[in-house]
Amino acid sequence: MSDGAVTAEYLRNFVFDKPSFGKRGYNEKAVADFVALCARRLDGRGHLTAADVRNVRFNKPPLGRRGYDDAQVDQLLTEIATAIDKLDA
Repeated sequence: MSDGAVTAEYLRNFVFDKPSFGKRGYNEKAVADFVALCARRLDGRGHLTAADVRNVRFNKPPLGRRGYDDAQVDQLLTEIATAIDKLDA
């Protein structure tokens, strides 16, 4: 997000791209579930820390399927961790 203000609402409406052909990316359900937890945390609920966000790892989708673009997910997670750091400051 360009202004650095990732919000819960922004996360709830975020649409991930598919990875390029030949790449599998990250498992869609795992990413969606984790981003939902992040949105709850930015709403002031939950106990997710910035370290939790920085350390999360996702499985690949099943063979033959493409999940979410891993570079895009990783970038968003960096922004979420920064937002949680600011919330906790």
